[in-house]
Amino acid sequence: MTSRTLKALVDEAQEWGPLEWWRLELRSFVGAPRAQHTLVVLAPKEAVRGEHPGLSVGSVVQSLAYLFLLIAPLIGAAAMLRWLVAGSVYDFPLALAGILTLISLPITGWSELQRRRHPRAAAKSAVRSNSLMHVLPGLASVIIALTAGRDLLAGGAWAWIVVILADVVIYAAMFVRGNTIKDGPQNPHDNVDQSVKEIPADQLRGIIADRDAAIDLLVERGLIGAATGDDARATAPGHLALTLAPEAGSAYYRPDQV
Repeated sequence: MTSRTLKALVDEAQEWGPLEWWRLELRSFVGAPRAQHTLVVLAPKEAVRGEHPGLSVGSVVQSLAYLFLLIAPLIGAAAMLRWLVAGSVYDFPLALAGILTLISLPITGWSELQRRRHPRAAAKSAVRSNSLMHVLPGLASVIIALTAGRDLLAGGAWAWIVVILADVVIYAAMFVRGNTIKDGPQNPHDNVDQSVKEIPADQLRGIIADRDAAIDLLVERGLIGAATGDDARATAPGHLALTLAPEAGSAYYRPDQV
């Protein structure tokens, strides 16, 4: 198996260009996955391929949890709508909608906790979509329950309405709050800086030292000029590729999207 060190990357290179700068920076943060991920968002796909670990057990579990978070209120609202159209008193699905929402609330809480611990700017479109996929189905479920199903609201049925409304209020507040945290990152470039700040000082010094050693090797082998080497070593961690090869960055990132 080929070594995934920075030296190995330099050894493999016949010439050095924009993609190689991105690959070097991505590989330098392999031990700091949160920082690497913020760079992946900005990096060209050709550079990401082979430099980012991709799927892992943790990422798959997290993705499934977030998928459930998105579809839970939709399933509940769909069940309520089906009941409205063709249901009977015996299959009133308010409890199903409430249970699905109740299960999703801890995932929402964990997501918010991570947002506070590791603040990141998100795309406006993503925040709007996530919020509306809870607010609109939740309101639909509650309206159906309070109108067509009002005669069936006995015992603990009201508790499910409270649970669903709580979820609606939470996501309505997220919609109003927007895609950034005050005094936190405001765009993907700020996300890179924030993720670098979160790296322990000793680890960050090691990352910079390894990166600079690779740059020295590039100069020594004539793959880049001495002046370029000086510019590269002077860049802040996380800004190497953004500074020396911005033209190769992700074409799908635009400032108006965040």
